[in-house]
Amino acid sequence: MTHDTDTTALSSAQLWARAQSVLAGGVSHEYRGGQRAHGPHPQYIARARGARKWDVEGTEYIDYAMGSAALLLGHAHPAVVAAVREQMADGTFFAACHPLEVAWGALVQAMLPSAERVRFCASGTEATMLAIRIARAYSGRDRLLRFEGHFHGWHDSVAPGMTAPYDAVPTGGVPAGTAAATVVCPPDPERVEAMLATDPDIGAIICEASGANYGAVPLPDGFLAALRDIADKREVVLIFDEVITGFRWSPGGAQALEGVTPDLTTLAKILTGGMPGGAVAGKAAFMRLLDPSVSFRGRKPAVIHRGTFNGNPMVAAGAIAALKIAQTGAPQAQADRIAKRLRQGMQTILDEHQVAGAVYGQSSTFHVYLGPCEQGSVAGLGAAQIRSAPKQTVAAYQAALRRRGVDFMSYLGGVTSAAHTDADVAPTLEAFEGAIRELIESGLIGAR
Repeated sequence: MTHDTDTTALSSAQLWARAQSVLAGGVSHEYRGGQRAHGPHPQYIARARGARKWDVEGTEYIDYAMGSAALLLGHAHPAVVAAVREQMADGTFFAACHPLEVAWGALVQAMLPSAERVRFCASGTEATMLAIRIARAYSGRDRLLRFEGHFHGWHDSVAPGMTAPYDAVPTGGVPAGTAAATVVCPPDPERVEAMLATDPDIGAIICEASGANYGAVPLPDGFLAALRDIADKREVVLIFDEVITGFRWSPGGAQALEGVTPDLTTLAKILTGGMPGGAVAGKAAFMRLLDPSVSFRGRKPAVIHRGTFNGNPMVAAGAIAALKIAQTGAPQAQADRIAKRLRQGMQTILDEHQVAGAVYGQSSTFHVYLGPCEQGSVAGLGAAQIRSAPKQTVAAYQAALRRRGVDFMSYLGGVTSAAHTDADVAPTLEAFEGAIRELIESGLIGAR
């Protein structure tokens, strides 16, 4: 068989046709193809800079996906690009310790309240895998409590509860015994307390520090503080998944903003300056289980963790450049300001068109809920209800926005970056209003 590897001159449609016989499902991530592509084929992006990206046809988009929320500074930030290029010239990977991993870890330690010690890994999914392993080893208990709709990667322990129905495992390949070791709970402190009181085998709690899907389903007020109190009372290890909120909600993540420090924190995305990688950062008492010189419960080390590309120098170089800027708080302030303007403008558009729904979000995020709710608020709605928009409606909405040169992150919302400016607001709101008009005219959404 002849394999033509030159794809530089192909259109998106041609690339999609070629991909069917090359990649499993035609993609490298299930949300990027098939029914998830919101059209006859996925976007194929050729380049990006700042708050803009261009597909292979040359179409320009204002980007609110921002590398699935990994790019707080925007695409191809000059300081990050320069740092990565400089390191590439000296080598991309050594399979050895190197100075940059120490400097990178020290930056995380200085910024994040829980980061008494740091261990790098290769992705956000790996970070949650490792944090859960540490928590189980420390507590000596096997069962994990997680919350409805919260996303912690795609590994077996966090598959139950990822999507509705929350009492079912959404994928094949997860052993029944593994699924049974995960307990799924709504984000209700009283329910958490009751579950821990009746199940002595629960040794760890994990939650998205923003609420499910980077805050699409917000947490009740005071929830993180209540979890901290419950975990202390029941001697359960508390894990905050800050893969998205880490360094975005504030330089110290959601935990610094809320004033609640978990035992372990999982990180990725902004941690790496938008490069591949992740980390677990935690209190020394828990992280010492990774130390090969420490014996705990008869094991030395208590927790085995390896990985070829953990903390590799090329990623570390870009990460250090990005975090030094993030440490100032200026990127978060700019991104938050633009997101607030977008939320306000979008809500005004829904109100003017008498569309039932709400636009909301924390920090530099915005979420759109289309459906009945109280005074434009999703408070009190459950994860299943908030994420219940028909696939046809979501696909039409995304397609309408892209035809108008705007690309949101996923479902109905997105994130901003420091590269977004006031000049992006008006065209984004114009595109949003056009998309809402299309949905109304097609009968996919209705008035209040």
